[in-house]
Amino acid sequence: MKRKLWIMVALLLVLSLGWTVAAEAQGMTVDGSGKLWAKGAGYAEVHGHGVVDIAARGAITVRVKGADVLRAQGHGRRWDLPDGTVLFAGWQGHIHAEGQELDVRMVGGIIEFAAQGTGWAILRGRGHYRVNGQPGLWTQAGVRVDFPPAAD
Repeated sequence: MKRKLWIMVALLLVLSLGWTVAAEAQGMTVDGSGKLWAKGAGYAEVHGHGVVDIAARGAITVRVKGADVLRAQGHGRRWDLPDGTVLFAGWQGHIHAEGQELDVRMVGGIIEFAAQGTGWAILRGRGHYRVNGQPGLWTQAGVRVDFPPAAD
């Protein structure tokens, strides 16, 4: 019963935080070169064109929308919704998503992911990240991180 309650709370957090975090995260912007790596606890979302690889070491909740390619290995609950959105709750393992209009949202105690392509991310909680070797920290208020493609 406790596990079901935790899963429901996590799902509600993903859905509700997704609407408010983007509006609240007015922190600094970090320019990158198309590669972002982040690890922390709290809430993260990635939007853009490219690839997102998630290593779910703790039981996290992930929502993936707009993926042309989606592969997941691990265990937890998975729901494929009619609009193409996929929800993973209590997930431990790996998730790989590729797409032209990706929208990936994660909540949990141990979130680690890498994104490559063009886009931006919101990181809210505690943790650290790197954009092309430039380090930064997640904040409780939220930080927006841009990762545009590298200029040749």
